[in-house]
Amino acid sequence: MNVSLKLDKSVDGVEKPLFIRLRSKLQNGKWIESSIKTDLKLEVRHFRNNGISKSLPNYTSKIRVINTILDDIERISSELIEQGKEPNPPLVKTLYLEHLKSRLYETKVPKGFWSGYEEFYSTKKHNSRGYVKTLVTLRNHLKGFEEFQNRTLTFDYIVTKTLLFQSEFQDYLWTEKNLSNGYINKLMGNLSNFLYWSQQLGYVSRKPKFNRLKEVDRDEKIYLKTEEVYKLFNSTKWDYEEGRDYSTNEHIVLFEQGLKGTRRIEFGGKLVVTNWELVKDIFLFMSSVGCRYSDIHHFKVKHFDFDSEVQTLTWVQQKTNKNVSVPVTDISGQVFKKYSGGKSLDQSLFPSISHQKFNKQLKLLLKDLRFNRLVSHPKMKGSDIIENEDRQLWELISSHCGRRSFIKNLIDMGSMDYKSIMKLSGHKSYTEFLKYVSVNKEDLVKGSQLYRLDSSTEEDELNEIIKIVKSLDPKNRTLVLQLVRNF
Repeated sequence: MNVSLKLDKSVDGVEKPLFIRLRSKLQNGKWIESSIKTDLKLEVRHFRNNGISKSLPNYTSKIRVINTILDDIERISSELIEQGKEPNPPLVKTLYLEHLKSRLYETKVPKGFWSGYEEFYSTKKHNSRGYVKTLVTLRNHLKGFEEFQNRTLTFDYIVTKTLLFQSEFQDYLWTEKNLSNGYINKLMGNLSNFLYWSQQLGYVSRKPKFNRLKEVDRDEKIYLKTEEVYKLFNSTKWDYEEGRDYSTNEHIVLFEQGLKGTRRIEFGGKLVVTNWELVKDIFLFMSSVGCRYSDIHHFKVKHFDFDSEVQTLTWVQQKTNKNVSVPVTDISGQVFKKYSGGKSLDQSLFPSISHQKFNKQLKLLLKDLRFNRLVSHPKMKGSDIIENEDRQLWELISSHCGRRSFIKNLIDMGSMDYKSIMKLSGHKSYTEFLKYVSVNKEDLVKGSQLYRLDSSTEEDELNEIIKIVKSLDPKNRTLVLQLVRNF
């Protein structure tokens, strides 16, 4: 069987369709012929001596198409000969077309970027609310980038032009969204996770590596010091009082939660608190047990164990699925008692409040209570350091500062080693734990006590302490007493 190229010159137009011609001579001397379409077209001037001229535009890619068909024809012919059959043109063409259909059916249709992302999101939507929210945020920023660039995102653009994509996407996030390097790194980390998932499913051939932007190395973290935790605990300014008019504060609303325990009537049938009271108590609880905000709405009354020798709260962290157990403190114990009274064991400990509203109301509450300590919290945007001026504590407070307060204040007690504190916080790695360890000016000043040549006696020091405590008003004296007990 002879195999050659044929240009159909009978077709109108400058470019003519190209075929692969199969010819074979029968025993009676007649020729039989079949043609296989290549889907290629070329001008007559590029078809010389039954071959293609190298001056043809995209010569290499078109030759590759032709050679692929020729290889398939040769393979089919060889298989027929092995089976003792004659590879005649009609049979070879029929088998080739069947092979082509089979290949099209078996080849996976490439998954588009957005259909892939929605599939990825559907597999993650049962994760923690915080993580799911970051995926939604990433999707929104990528959609905004598409609209800004007036182009559709594709796997090919991101994977084969990684440096260009990252440069354009980061520039959009800097200039149009005013995001810091740290936040952009979080977004790129989630995008990297999606691309790794896509690689595992065969949607992309490889996962691109994104360059991490430089961030400010901040030694001082945002948290409440022990005395600030006491200050918040002792504040009852916006706690619920029956019959009180809260209309003077536009931010105050009431939360009600029905009680389902056997003693519900004894506790009035329902729990009533203001939103600022609820925010205060939840933050104090996080500062006392070291939990994340994602854990708060999973706490049930039954999670407290008061039968053991050491009263503890035990739960499974939503982020890590790790079981942790912490001792009940005076503050966490009082908060639990307040919110568990009259409830059934399976009831949620706290009324539900969204994370966004919690953070907003926490800032407003601490502003009202004058948590004005100046703290430094610079960020990087591109190569520039921004927000380099000190800001008041209430401006930067957030739910996660409760967990930081728990860890830092345990360290400042000076009676626990890091490994024990990591056990309580649920950290597996020392590197992750260090992200919660704040080093401020007061910590550095402690170094002045090294080799101190102080001639004052222990009695002198005690007399000075007594003198200072006596000079305090009753409220501050109680605060000092609480601090001393803590030490």
